[in-house]
Amino acid sequence: MKNLKCFIIIFSFVIKFALSQCDSAFTYFNVIPGNVNILAGDSCFYNQDLEALDDLISINQLQYNSALDIGTQSWFNGRLKILVAGNYGNSSGVNDTIYTLPETIGNWTSLSGLYLEWNRISSLPESFNMLKELRSLYISNNILGSVIEDMDSLSHLIYLDLGYNEIDSIPASLCNLSELQYLWLFNNNLTSVPNCLCSMSIDWSSDDSAWFPYFAIGGNNLCENIPDCIANSDNFNVSLDQFYYSFQVEALQDCGSVMVDQSGIVPNSLSINNPYPNPFNPETSIMVKLLKNEKIKISVYDIKGNLVDMLINKKVPAGDYSFKWNASKFSSGVYFIELKTSSEILYKKAILAK
Repeated sequence: MKNLKCFIIIFSFVIKFALSQCDSAFTYFNVIPGNVNILAGDSCFYNQDLEALDDLISINQLQYNSALDIGTQSWFNGRLKILVAGNYGNSSGVNDTIYTLPETIGNWTSLSGLYLEWNRISSLPESFNMLKELRSLYISNNILGSVIEDMDSLSHLIYLDLGYNEIDSIPASLCNLSELQYLWLFNNNLTSVPNCLCSMSIDWSSDDSAWFPYFAIGGNNLCENIPDCIANSDNFNVSLDQFYYSFQVEALQDCGSVMVDQSGIVPNSLSINNPYPNPFNPETSIMVKLLKNEKIKISVYDIKGNLVDMLINKKVPAGDYSFKWNASKFSSGVYFIELKTSSEILYKKAILAK
């Protein structure tokens, strides 16, 4: 018993000593979850960074027990440096959909990398302009209608991925991002872009060693009064595949069903809307528009890329179609719906939540 008391006293002293190592602006965590990487420093985490993580969890009603549990996090000397919170359907991202970013996201003043793909975020909070150390922002496959007006406040941005959203305009302040090297604006609702983009030091037509384009803006509605650097870019009609972002795909500008682009190429022959409802249980609908008679194949893949269902595989006349997928025999998770013709492949994400 005496030895037990001694152990308790020593253990309590060690804990108090450890806690005392944290400044009052930081909180000590005795147990660090596996999704947290400490790049430098100890187990003291900045309170305001933790507050924003807690708010992100609560405002979206995510199921986490601690601010440190969400996504994959990297910390440097007690400050949050990288947050991976995409809705990928695996353990590296979030376990449910993010709809709203809290105003306290402005607390992440040391953040350098933010990954929010495949959520349903419709707007960025005003405090987003406080993320002045941000180097990489990946927020594709959301429902953003716009970005912040003072984009130049994110003056250290190198990678900016806004693909597959609903953005209808780009602020001129983006032209002041002097360090930006990658700008992906494909598959939005852009009808124009600022002329000042041509003053940016971006390689408008080349790809990097991994075959990623430095710039791509396909799949918008850019039909007239286009800045020369954009109109003459080899990537004017280029996008990345929506499934894995692993290869480039053609995505022509939508200028109406009777118009052609500058090369005389016929516009996209099909389109696919986001599944509705989404998330769903157990049935969702997929709206497809064909501009010509076409053989189409609609397949469903799981998160690992395995084919799990086939909705149609035959030639159909031009027109509007609604296809239903009943997933009652499948387990909850993320699925990808592939629409394929002889010349095009489109993907949409569907979340089955039983």
